[in-house]
Amino acid sequence: MTTYTPLRMIAQDGDDLHVIAACLQDALVPLSGLEYDKEGGHFHLVANRFCWECESDDKDKGISCYTRVPAGLAFHHVTEVQKKGLDLHNTSELVNLLTIHNVENGNCIHLVFSGGSEIKLTVDKLSCHLKDMDEPYPTPNKPEHEK
Repeated sequence: MTTYTPLRMIAQDGDDLHVIAACLQDALVPLSGLEYDKEGGHFHLVANRFCWECESDDKDKGISCYTRVPAGLAFHHVTEVQKKGLDLHNTSELVNLLTIHNVENGNCIHLVFSGGSEIKLTVDKLSCHLKDMDEPYPTPNKPEHEK
């Protein structure tokens, strides 16, 4: 298996956010791990990030062992949070994060989940950080997408 190095990233523009979005593609996000601090202007989420950067060396042996790692993502300068298609009272639900993108001159950030659900953050300026929070753990499943 490729050696794991914990991720620590900062995004201050659209290009930076694009890199963070790629690292978080197919992250599993428990709805209980979403938090908005309206007074402080912070939005946090905890995700089980699929480690796309860690390839299994056992592919030729027919063993499929991949990794996920708990990661935290924080957005700052958040003035409003809107949700679509998410029941935040269902705290045991896991949603699959597909991508993150910003629009409207960088003042709106969209977190897009499978099934058409979405969270829209309105921000004064783009500022976020991603950090792996623990050691990776094995998973037999690799996310797949239609081609």
